[in-house]
Amino acid sequence: MWCSSAWPRSATSRGPSAKAQKEKLGLKVSKPRNGCITAVDGAGFFCDYVRNVFLTDPIFGKSKEERAKIWNRGGLTIKTTLDPQAQDSVQASLKNHVYKSDKVAAAATLVEPGTGKIVAMGQSKPYGTNAKQHETVINYSVNYSMGGSNFGFPTGSTFKPFVAAAALEEGRPADQEYSSPYQMEYPSPVQTCDSRPWVNTNGEKLENESESERGPFRLRKAMELSVNTYFVQMISDIGLCPVVNMTNKLQVVQGNGDKLPEVPAIALGSKGISPLTMASAYAAFAARGMYCTPVAIESITQKVGQEKKSLEVPKSTCSRAMSETTADTINQLLKGVVDSGTGKTAGLTDRQNAGKTGTTDSRKNAWFVGYTPNLSGAVWVGSATQKVEMHQISIGGEYYDLVFGGKVPGPIWKDAMTGALAGKDAPGFNYVEIPEHNTPDPGNGDGNDDGNGNGNGNGDGDNGDGNGNNGGNGNGGTDGGTFPNPTISIPENLFQGNNGNGGRRG
Repeated sequence: MWCSSAWPRSATSRGPSAKAQKEKLGLKVSKPRNGCITAVDGAGFFCDYVRNVFLTDPIFGKSKEERAKIWNRGGLTIKTTLDPQAQDSVQASLKNHVYKSDKVAAAATLVEPGTGKIVAMGQSKPYGTNAKQHETVINYSVNYSMGGSNFGFPTGSTFKPFVAAAALEEGRPADQEYSSPYQMEYPSPVQTCDSRPWVNTNGEKLENESESERGPFRLRKAMELSVNTYFVQMISDIGLCPVVNMTNKLQVVQGNGDKLPEVPAIALGSKGISPLTMASAYAAFAARGMYCTPVAIESITQKVGQEKKSLEVPKSTCSRAMSETTADTINQLLKGVVDSGTGKTAGLTDRQNAGKTGTTDSRKNAWFVGYTPNLSGAVWVGSATQKVEMHQISIGGEYYDLVFGGKVPGPIWKDAMTGALAGKDAPGFNYVEIPEHNTPDPGNGDGNDDGNGNGNGNGDGDNGDGNGNNGGNGNGGTDGGTFPNPTISIPENLFQGNNGNGGRRG
């Protein structure tokens, strides 16, 4: 994707002429020619993200004002990481499954494992400021500091693979067993990273989605069925610090930038996280344990007068978050989720894939996060205000008695990934053996996963009204001051010059 930034060439404002004052003028409304609102193929939110990267990264200038001055001066040609094929597929899938007029919204982001390149970013609400047309300028895929919602969105059971990865790194076997009752109190005390353990002072309880989900369970089946009590017992066993250390390595933070709290309920995805953060973290599983920070810009050329020069741009930083064996084991576990577990409606048919469903309390959020060895994607469905409970609801013209991760987000992910990967290589995961055990199957694997935990924060309140009112979050600076508001000019041939492989490994 190519785009350019330019200072808008608007004429000096003048008063009406005498002739104009005497004549009845007809008003002809034209579309804006500058800014992310002109982006095509639903790329307005990605355009806005690129702008925020430029305005917030010190690589482009020491201060906000300096960066904004460069941006507003114009003459920048920016080659981004966006892949036209992937972007088209994401936008088509969102449009097909969730209408812009629905009570809920959906957002999806695709990231390339091993490089951190963001190849697609879209959502069901159009980019813009017209509330009557269901538009918003809030980018539900990213953190607040980059133009996103106030807090991100609670992730439900899509958080559980982080717990499992931490346990495997601590030496727990891939067939670890816990009693996993249908209902239980949060275990107490639970060791934290300091000398003060977490204590369940209020006797808070949690339960599984179905009364049929009664243990004992081993890890493979617990992941397939998304058994809440299993993963809370796992956190009690290994302590909270290994989990927090794992999420720190994967740079999993809350949507407002805060680190995750050391409480057992994080196993159930009680805190708000952005889709880009989740897609990037899961990409580390696909890349056999290597986490790469997300990037959106390939190169920038600046024209000053008749001279052109290349600007330095942010590069992805890759680091090992877990061993190859741990990542390979997670991949096998999450293959089971799409093969026969809660995510089987999302499974791809033409290549190996893995993923995890997530649904939060009262069904205010539903997620599917999944990947192949060469592409990772996260899909969130819910209300930005966190006030819509997704039961007995119409979404995309279809009625749903209950919405859960495998039912709306899963199919969005499947269609988006299918189109994005069409014609691309189909490598497989590195196989590891996980011992099989003959245990009773308490469910059919297609149930409504997770989300009945009681304690320690079940969401963070209002994320904005979906029409641009995001609690003071603007698209320019984040300090509330008089920060210059840059513009971006999007040419009609927006998508060109980038072969957007989407399947490369770096």
